[in-house]
Amino acid sequence: MSSFPPSGIREIAEAFLGDSTSLPPPDLEEQLSFLEVYFRAGAPELMPLYRVCLLTLRVLSVIRTGRTFSRLSPERRQELLNRLMGSRNPLLRGVALLAGMPLYMSYYRRPEVSVPLGFDPRALKEEANLRVVTRDRPLPPREGRP
Repeated sequence: MSSFPPSGIREIAEAFLGDSTSLPPPDLEEQLSFLEVYFRAGAPELMPLYRVCLLTLRVLSVIRTGRTFSRLSPERRQELLNRLMGSRNPLLRGVALLAGMPLYMSYYRRPEVSVPLGFDPRALKEEANLRVVTRDRPLPPREGRP
């Protein structure tokens, strides 16, 4: 089971990813499972840092708008995130960037999302397999050296 509360991630994902008419909607269960794998494979400090960013985002929502993040309308959430991303303060930009990065990764890695945007991972893999690099043969001699 996920260590993230689904409601909190749903609010954050909706705010970062928004609605698109041409792309499929985010799948919360798939995103939660991706986050589990992502944080398990990364540095141990990444999970607490991510939680601090989410908490900071909620605190900044109260400070800047007077309302909790969950009580803001989708437009106000987007406005808050845009203000944080456009801030001159690198800490505020970093909070917004780090809070959204794993969500962007979990959403845009899906083939039904990436292929319409022009990124086909299967085609790239097939192209890479055409140029297999091995190190099991000796290197050619350098020019000018015996």
